[in-house]
Amino acid sequence: MMAKKYILFIGIVAVLQSCNTKETIAPKSPPVPTLSACGLNVITGYTDKTSYYPGDSVTVFLQSSSSLQCGLNFYDVNGTLAFTANVSIYPQLTQPVEPWKNGFNFAGNGKVKLPSTLVSGIYFIENKIRFIVKSATTTDLTVVYPTNTINAYNLSGGKDMYTHNSAAPIVSFLRPTDGSVEESGCDACLKWFPSLSNIKVNYISDIDLDDYSTFQFSRVIAIIGHNEYWSRKARNNFDRFIDEGKNAIILSGNTMWWQVRYTAAKDAMICYKNAGMDPEPDPLLKTINWYDPSLQYPILSSIGADFNHGGYGLKVDNGWDGYKIYNPSAPLLEGLNLKKGEIISLPTSEYDGAPTSGFDSGGFPILDNSQLKFQQFELIGFDLGSRGGKETIGTFVILQKTRSSGIIVNTGSNKWCSSFGIGSSNSGQKIKTITQNAIVKLLAGSKIFSN
Repeated sequence: MMAKKYILFIGIVAVLQSCNTKETIAPKSPPVPTLSACGLNVITGYTDKTSYYPGDSVTVFLQSSSSLQCGLNFYDVNGTLAFTANVSIYPQLTQPVEPWKNGFNFAGNGKVKLPSTLVSGIYFIENKIRFIVKSATTTDLTVVYPTNTINAYNLSGGKDMYTHNSAAPIVSFLRPTDGSVEESGCDACLKWFPSLSNIKVNYISDIDLDDYSTFQFSRVIAIIGHNEYWSRKARNNFDRFIDEGKNAIILSGNTMWWQVRYTAAKDAMICYKNAGMDPEPDPLLKTINWYDPSLQYPILSSIGADFNHGGYGLKVDNGWDGYKIYNPSAPLLEGLNLKKGEIISLPTSEYDGAPTSGFDSGGFPILDNSQLKFQQFELIGFDLGSRGGKETIGTFVILQKTRSSGIIVNTGSNKWCSSFGIGSSNSGQKIKTITQNAIVKLLAGSKIFSN
C-alpha cells in the first residue's frame, strides 16, 4: 500500500514539473505562400550582373503592364522549371538620357537568392531574361557564353555598336536584350551540352574571363557562338590557360576581333572602334581590331586563325557552304566514315582562317606555319569565302603552340553552335560527333593529331 502511494506521489510531481517547464523549441516559420505565376505579366527586364554563383542574390529589374505580387519562374536552357521566387512587379520608366549607354534605370523588384544547389548553366527568367550561374567547384569543361557580342548587337534603348552613322562606343549591360539573332547563335550547343554524360560543365560570361579563378580549375575551355569582343585581360588569361597545358575548343568564328574595356563598375562595355576617338591614353588599350599592329597582340598568336584570313562564307564566292574534309582519318572524325573531299554542310556567315601558302595538287590549302612556328598545326577541313573582293579560306584546324602547351581545336565557324550547325537536321549529328570527340579526347589526353 505504501509503494502505490509513493508511485502516485512521484507521478504527480512529474506532471507538476512538466507543467512548469517552459517550451524550448523555436516556433516554425509560417510557409511562404505560393503566388500565381508572373508569366506574361513580365514584359521584359534585366539583372544586375551577367553571372552569379549558387547562393548569390540576384537583383531583378522587371517591366510589367500592371502592379501585382506573383511567383517569378526561373527556367534552365531546355525550358525546365528550376525554381520560383515571389516578387512584386509594376510598370517602369526608362532612363531618358542615352539608355543604351546609361542603362534603363528601372527600380529593383527585389533580390532573389539562388538555391545553393543550383547547377551551373544558362537560366532564363520567365523564359525571357538571361543570366548565368557559374560553378564554385572543379569542373571538366568551362563554356564561355558570348555576352559581349550580344551586348554589342543589342539595340535596346535605341542604339548598339553597329547603328549606321551613330554607333554607340559604350553599351550598358543594365538593359533588356532585344532578342537579336546574335543571342541564338549558340543555343543549339547550349541545349546539347547537358547531354554529355559524366562531364561536369561550368558556364561563365565574357566578363568572367577577366577573373582567372572562374575557369582555372577546368581542363578544357570552350568558346562558343560568335565571340567577337575580348578585353586584354581576357586574352591574357586565355593564353595563360593554354600555356599551363590546358586545352581549348573554339566553336566560334570572327573570334577575338575587337579589343574592349569595361567601365569601372563593370556594368557597361567600351569599344570605340577608332583609335583617334578613344580617349584611352595607353595605345595598347585602344578599342580597335586586335589584328592592328599597334596593339602588339595578333589574334593568330592565340588561336591560329582570324577573320581577315577567313572572311564571309555566305556572300558570292566559290565555296560550298560547309567544310570540305582534308584528312578523314583524323582522330576528331572518328566514327563518321568520311571520305577525303566530302563536305559537311555548315552554312557560315563569318569564318576564321589560318594563314596558307597556296594549294596542293588536290586543291587543298597548305597551312603556312613559317611565322607562327607552332609545334603542331593540322588542317581538318576548309571552305572558300570572300572579303574585300578577295578570295579567302575558312579553316577548321587543330594546333599546339609549344611542346608543353595545351591543344586548341579551332572550328573557325560562327554557326557551328547554331541551328545551321550542331542543331541542323542535315549535318547536325556529324557536328555533334566531332564536337564530342574533341571534348572527350582533350579531357582524356587522347591522340588529337593525325601524326
